[in-house]
Amino acid sequence: MPQAVTHIIIPLVLADIYRDYVSKKKFNIRYVLIAGLAGLLPDIDIAVAWALKLFSNASISGLHRTLTHSLLFPLVFLVLFFIAGNYNSKFMNKQRLKLNSFFLAIAFGTLVHIILDFTFSGSVLIFYPLSDLEIGLDLIPLGYFEGTFFAGLDAIIIVVWLIHEELKHRISDYI
Repeated sequence: MPQAVTHIIIPLVLADIYRDYVSKKKFNIRYVLIAGLAGLLPDIDIAVAWALKLFSNASISGLHRTLTHSLLFPLVFLVLFFIAGNYNSKFMNKQRLKLNSFFLAIAFGTLVHIILDFTFSGSVLIFYPLSDLEIGLDLIPLGYFEGTFFAGLDAIIIVVWLIHEELKHRISDYI
């Protein structure tokens, strides 16, 4: 299972690549951060399961990788993207953010999380609650590398991304 850091780094780096090479900086840097943080959002089901366990016999395994790991979850944010249109709240205007792009960044981050989970380890109920169909490529079976694979992946991605940022944006000038 990809670690929390992996779930943040991958959408963050992908959104940053989009910003640097596709949108040519028309995509606010804050959306890159939002996409990265949203990459962790589907695992909110673990916190919900812990809270439910205080009041019932709910199990984490019974809730994890169900609703928040189905395509319905990013679809909700994609629908909010279309509903929001060009509406901007006062808070968003102060931050120079558009509400619709905010929801699009969240949809992107959550979708990347789901793709990471079913690609690398285990399976997800991709159409839950409409179907119990589970999909998963399980390329890196749980426990195969005893967690070292994803820790190493995190390290490689962050180092390569930081080198990219230094070469592209001279981030050392801000230190």
